[in-house]
Amino acid sequence: MLKEKIVKEIRKKGFITFDRFVELCLYDKEFGYYTKKRVRTSLGEDFVTAPEVSESFGKTIASYLRERAIELSLPLKILELGGGKGFLAKDIVETLNPESYTVLEVREKPEWLKGVNWVKSLKEVEPFEGIVVSNELFDAFPFKRIRKIKGELREVVVKEKNGELYEDTVPFRGKIPCRIEEGEEYCLFVGWEEFLRELSGKLKRGVFLTFDYGGKCIEVAGRKSFRAFRKNRLIENYLKYPGETDLTALVDFDYLSLLLEKTGFTVEKLTPQSSFLLENGIEKFIEPGGAPQALMLLVDMGRKFKVLEATRARSR
Repeated sequence: MLKEKIVKEIRKKGFITFDRFVELCLYDKEFGYYTKKRVRTSLGEDFVTAPEVSESFGKTIASYLRERAIELSLPLKILELGGGKGFLAKDIVETLNPESYTVLEVREKPEWLKGVNWVKSLKEVEPFEGIVVSNELFDAFPFKRIRKIKGELREVVVKEKNGELYEDTVPFRGKIPCRIEEGEEYCLFVGWEEFLRELSGKLKRGVFLTFDYGGKCIEVAGRKSFRAFRKNRLIENYLKYPGETDLTALVDFDYLSLLLEKTGFTVEKLTPQSSFLLENGIEKFIEPGGAPQALMLLVDMGRKFKVLEATRARSR
């Protein structure tokens, strides 16, 4: 079991950092939450993503991508990052009929999904001009939890006693991109910059569009950013269920924007998901009887989620 694996690593090192704990819980090859659980195509597990709520989400995105491709004279070659169960890919492919559609996803390709390429590493992607799209990708990276305690930045670590896991803190030697006050906590995602740098080597010219929950630095700092979900419920005792719980945090879009600019992209705009969907005609894609699902996209998710768009010009 994963808990035994974690305990063994802690006993060897004294503790593990929280980002390492998240990495094991979500992506361990045998017991990780994403690798073993989210491979089914059924809905309603511990959370539901926007493409699972309604086809109108993917179709609205597809319509927008068509307009941007025409505007920027881009080929309809699309790379989706973190394709999950494949619902977004299905809706975009059926709406756009693109020249090519590639999904980057560590899990196996659903058998029912047709018309897409499926890769598990960016190394498998050839350099291209086109579009990169993702939904709830950046919140799925491992992250550190940094707290300010008595004026000092300390990071949460996981320790064990008699086989039981518990939180502790140790001094944090790095820097965080957002100011926090005494007693507040900031979730610092690990691996974003390296991933974006590799991505920039693949997208020679085009559009980058990502959807995720979070906000600007001032909006996420000090809030309860870290959350754990199990059986469709927010739980506190996440240490009891490693590998059985989704661990996530709010995305700091100021930090993500900074890293995009640093890796060769130009950030164009950050908008609420609700505004993006309404401005791009979601009402045209709502099926009869689909109003409740559309309201979920526009009101519940629409207020919590943001849409970040960036572009990349051809290098001289």
